[in-house]
Amino acid sequence: MPRRISELEQERPLKFCGIQRKYLMGVIILVFVVLIALGLGLGLGLGLNKNHNEPPSTNLGYVYPYCAENPDDCIGGALGSSYYTRNGTFNGTGIALATEFWNHQERKIMTVYFQHWTGEIRSIQLTPKGEWIGGGKTEVIVTDAKNATPISTVSYAVNNTAMWHIFYLDEDNRVRQKQNSNDTNIWQDGPLNELNLTAHSAPNVGLQACWYGNYYGDSDATKFPTRDGDNNTIPFNASTHGMHLWYPDSVNTFRQYGWYEGQEQWADQHNWKGMDAHAGVGCFSWGPGSTTYAMMVNEQNTAEIWWKDTNVNMSSTDTHPVNTWENATRYAIPNVHPSTSLGYTEYLYAQMADGTIMGHDIVWAAENTTSIQENGFSVGGAQGPVKGIKGTHMSVTAVADQSGGTSLYVFYQTRGDDLSVFTRDIKGGQWTQGELPISDA
Repeated sequence: MPRRISELEQERPLKFCGIQRKYLMGVIILVFVVLIALGLGLGLGLGLNKNHNEPPSTNLGYVYPYCAENPDDCIGGALGSSYYTRNGTFNGTGIALATEFWNHQERKIMTVYFQHWTGEIRSIQLTPKGEWIGGGKTEVIVTDAKNATPISTVSYAVNNTAMWHIFYLDEDNRVRQKQNSNDTNIWQDGPLNELNLTAHSAPNVGLQACWYGNYYGDSDATKFPTRDGDNNTIPFNASTHGMHLWYPDSVNTFRQYGWYEGQEQWADQHNWKGMDAHAGVGCFSWGPGSTTYAMMVNEQNTAEIWWKDTNVNMSSTDTHPVNTWENATRYAIPNVHPSTSLGYTEYLYAQMADGTIMGHDIVWAAENTTSIQENGFSVGGAQGPVKGIKGTHMSVTAVADQSGGTSLYVFYQTRGDDLSVFTRDIKGGQWTQGELPISDA
């Protein structure tokens, strides 16, 4: 018998978005699993590629609120997250160098410490052959530095032992000290860390350490070059060796700590009020005589020179007090950039408001300190002055070269991913410009 065919339309299974209901739950579970996998993968990928300590925003135009209103006090990624570098140096890297006059014929002429774009503090060395070596992953010293941390270093040799000290700010704005020696060749925490000193919280602040006493612990003053390139013939008479350290604890106050040979811990020494926390500090304490100097920027964007005669056997007078910090009011540098670095070796260097780096020839004479204006200069290249990025960190030195003369070295940033070096003979002439070979990895 033929099968009966219904005149009614056959019932169809229910569908949602074209999917039968009995399969819908499985599809939903599958989609959920895929979304979780994609989220984990994307998050892991972003985490692996994330720059060190980027602000908590995915917007490339993110600017720290303080920097939006005070751009002259900030640098690099704080001005906009798109300014973070992905190669070379950190945009706004601290720069510090340690010269080794006592053994540069054996090992190296100088070591430069900088912040890599990954956030690590690394080192790169200049050999007696004029080659820059290092700067890679094997030269990592610090991994907890804050973005654009200032870096300062002190190196010296005492009793046949070479010492290196590095100072920086960590991610919590604490002042940190790492130290090394040719006996251990291992970077270790210094005693300053135990104090947990906290610096003023701002994207860009100053910090400086300076050797106190004769030059780098060497009692032979002839090893430090004079302005005309001749040997220094005046002997040192400083009897105490140690270090000074300046860091800002508020927007307009610097604290000064000191450490001397034989001490187990740093001591609080002085409170500097009315100073710009965003600017750097300069120091000169290895010259002949008993007077030491500090250079700081006040709240009017003027770099001041302060002096202190440490000869307690000398009688104080109204014009020449003893053992107290005094302002050398006969000379100052106006119109510096609000967050300029300051550096001294043979010349006092500062960044001016327009971004140029200027060298000033200072005549150090306590209350009579002044400058030889005609000997001032701007740092640059064959085409003239080369401006640094506004607020660039800076480091300077003077080094005896193989020809028997002395060369000036000035390090600062001109783009943000670079570490540029400018050299010139101490007696004058043309500046030459180059870049240190910084590894991207």
